[in-house]
Amino acid sequence: MLSSVWKCTLIVAVLVLSFGTIGVFAQEPVLGRVRIASFVCPRQVAPDSVFSVTLVMEYEIRTTAIVRAAIFGTLAKASTPLWQSDVANVSMGGDKVWTVNFTAPPTEGTIQLTAYAYYFENDTWQYYNDTVLGPGFKQVVIKVARNAALQVELGVPALQLTLGNLSSTTTSAGDVDVSLPVGMKYVLSVPGIVQYQNSTRIMFNGWQDDNNQSSRTVSLDGDTQLVGSYRTQYLLRVTSTVANYSYEKWYDAGSTVTLQRLDSVPMVWPLGLLGGDYNFSGWSGDVTSRSGEVTFTMNSPKNVSANFSINYGALIVFPIIIAAGVIGEATLLVLKRKKTAHGRDAPSISVSTCPNCGESIEEGWQNCIHCGGKLGSREHEQANS
Repeated sequence: MLSSVWKCTLIVAVLVLSFGTIGVFAQEPVLGRVRIASFVCPRQVAPDSVFSVTLVMEYEIRTTAIVRAAIFGTLAKASTPLWQSDVANVSMGGDKVWTVNFTAPPTEGTIQLTAYAYYFENDTWQYYNDTVLGPGFKQVVIKVARNAALQVELGVPALQLTLGNLSSTTTSAGDVDVSLPVGMKYVLSVPGIVQYQNSTRIMFNGWQDDNNQSSRTVSLDGDTQLVGSYRTQYLLRVTSTVANYSYEKWYDAGSTVTLQRLDSVPMVWPLGLLGGDYNFSGWSGDVTSRSGEVTFTMNSPKNVSANFSINYGALIVFPIIIAAGVIGEATLLVLKRKKTAHGRDAPSISVSTCPNCGESIEEGWQNCIHCGGKLGSREHEQANS
């Protein structure tokens, strides 16, 4: 009976000899480049499932050549290809693409597939075994199992997320591990914003694979790890007795905030119409300063008051001006009435002259109010004719 070492040596020799009838290493650059550009396979498949692989051969030929591709693997004997392409005559440069379907074995384990890019020369199928003109082969290993592990790392404990129809909560380490059927697509959703009672919240930053959506579709083609992150934000509250000066805004933790005063703010109607305004007097609360501009770091929630004092100067001067105007108007009115009473501002009335004393007399009088002489006599009429 042969020893185990000799058995292994004999098996390897048989495989090499049998494979040598299909292809040999090409040591010299006879034709140019003939290589496997890509060999795309799923990382994991379910038992008895049908899966696809994509093989791309790239070539650069000086004249003309005969090429073909083949795939070997543990689904068949080592010397028998699982698949091989038709023979093709090629020239110049280009590529050939094949998509091939296989059926996974019924039991869990692994599949090893090796793709070859052959060219025919000296009555032999050959392939390059270097990275300059090749490589003429590429090997992959596919896991065969019904379920795949999905790990979601968010770095935030007790965070609710949904995966398809399932709901999960992150552990104290901020991650979730689930096992799901492979080959399926799942919608993963994480909270976009989580707000806490102490004016603090976290916002979703995005995933490590440059996907920034809080809800995304995951194609589970094998064990997968997704890493996301959140950033902390704090609320700044600015309050004031001045209308429209109070506001709230969220800032990233560690960011710098600058508040600037308004030198004066008009008061609301009707006092603002009378010239009343507020003058800035300083900041108080979590930030204390009498400066008009103050800068601080948002390392926690902040409550800041913008303080103003009332400017009464305009409120005093304006009523005085109004009162003076009212008094002046009243005075003018009184004077006008007095003039009217003395006949200076009354409507014009026809007058005549007394024939006796020569004083002016308003029409309608029978006797002169100055000398008492009879008016309306012939002498009077002749004197006024």
